[in-house]
Amino acid sequence: MLGRIVEVLTGQTWDQALKDRILTPLGLDHTMTLPEEALRFRVAMGHLGEPGAYPDPAPVWDLMPRSAGPYGRVIYSAGDAVRFARMHLDGGTAPDGTRVLSAAAVAAMQRREVDCPDKWTVSADGWGLGWTLYDWDGVPGYGHDGSAVTQHSYLRIVPQAGVAIALLTNGGGARALYAGLLRELLAELAGVHMPDDFAPLAQPPAVDVTPLVGTYKREGVLLTVSRKDDGGAHLLYEFVDGMKDMSPPLDIDLIPVTDSVFAGTGAGPAFSEGYMPVVFSTLTDGTECLYVGMRATPKIG
Repeated sequence: MLGRIVEVLTGQTWDQALKDRILTPLGLDHTMTLPEEALRFRVAMGHLGEPGAYPDPAPVWDLMPRSAGPYGRVIYSAGDAVRFARMHLDGGTAPDGTRVLSAAAVAAMQRREVDCPDKWTVSADGWGLGWTLYDWDGVPGYGHDGSAVTQHSYLRIVPQAGVAIALLTNGGGARALYAGLLRELLAELAGVHMPDDFAPLAQPPAVDVTPLVGTYKREGVLLTVSRKDDGGAHLLYEFVDGMKDMSPPLDIDLIPVTDSVFAGTGAGPAFSEGYMPVVFSTLTDGTECLYVGMRATPKIG
């Protein structure tokens, strides 16, 4: 929707407006929105495979539809990512002083608009207008993550230290690499203590999962929560409708962390190498929902 608003206001395609107003002024010549533009460069291929096995190239490179550009179909280099971050650290200006974003827009993107019920998938405490926002023991930061066909990206910015770190991966173990590498770098460069990895307690609490059982659905995804014979919870994650061929169904056992937060097992490298946060919550209008991979899925039955 925001991409279409940009097109109406500028009279350009979203891709061209982004290029003219952001990419060109910042010299981001390794950032693009169309797969055919990537042919000019050596572009990384996603890889699949079990831990310890030699990885195989993913069967496809780009599954995103044309309409996905504004929300998740931007291809870039790590260098371009930190150059973009520098513009935000500099209050919206390019290195030569050209104003790219207004100071008010930069501030608005870093102002918390909503809290995150799921504080673990992208390690975020809240959201601004675009940025995910972090609170590392009182040290504020912002950034964003991305993923597509086993390719994962991480950008973390600590304004009070003037530090920006970008990590791009194209295979398994991305989350573990992110946690280990950025935990060390942010501590050394910015005095930041990142939280420990998400995992259940040694002795999980007893939780009655009966109120959580049911069917949850959003566009292209169907989630079914059931009660196991031993009283535990199970999640079946299915791609449906126009996304039905995206991936086989996932069978995920849920280990309680609290009465609304669970650690999912067996989600696979496409979602998480370790435990996947699964969070039950309620929207402001009273709708029950389930957060998996940061995405809210309303309960329908």
